[in-house]
Amino acid sequence: MPHDCCLQNLFEKQVNCTPDAIALSCEDQLLTYRELNRQSDRLAHALQQQGIGPDVLVGICVKRSLEMIIGLLGILKAGGAYVPLDPAYPAARLAFMMQDAQIKVLLTQTELLPDLSVPEVPIICPEDDWIARAQDGAESLAVTIDSANLAYLIYTSGSTGRPKGVMVAHQALVKYALAANDYFAIEPNDRILQFASLSFDAAAEE
Repeated sequence: MPHDCCLQNLFEKQVNCTPDAIALSCEDQLLTYRELNRQSDRLAHALQQQGIGPDVLVGICVKRSLEMIIGLLGILKAGGAYVPLDPAYPAARLAFMMQDAQIKVLLTQTELLPDLSVPEVPIICPEDDWIARAQDGAESLAVTIDSANLAYLIYTSGSTGRPKGVMVAHQALVKYALAANDYFAIEPNDRILQFASLSFDAAAEE
């Protein structure tokens, strides 16, 4: 796989190689690569209907769950870039990040909405029935991006002042993912624990 591809291309390559292998496990829930790809495609279509495309920022504020990974992949497949928003952060910090990033859509969970001060942007919840029904069996997503496009925007801790957004392109993330895969000699039977906060850069590695 060349280094000039995008992160979702790496995922889709694995879908083609092992569609029925388990991709995600969360408590008693399991998703195969085929199922994860289908659900993230549905979400991506829903996001595109809200105008998400290359370098458009989408806030994602979800608890650690299958929906978190579906959300990340859906944003990238739509061509957008994600802004991770840890739901454990203070409401004021989350509000600042959403406003400062000027997100165009917020991806969250219904249970979190009462605690969020959301700007006037569309809100999408991955568990919504209309997303589950949307675009089932649809043609491939029509989006053109390359490795120079933005993958995500992550905020610094703000310990020395106001938090600052740092832009990360697909090229950097893909190169790191491929290098980490080789360095750790990851095998098909290995498992990776998603432990870090989504708002911490290490989460992208996981």
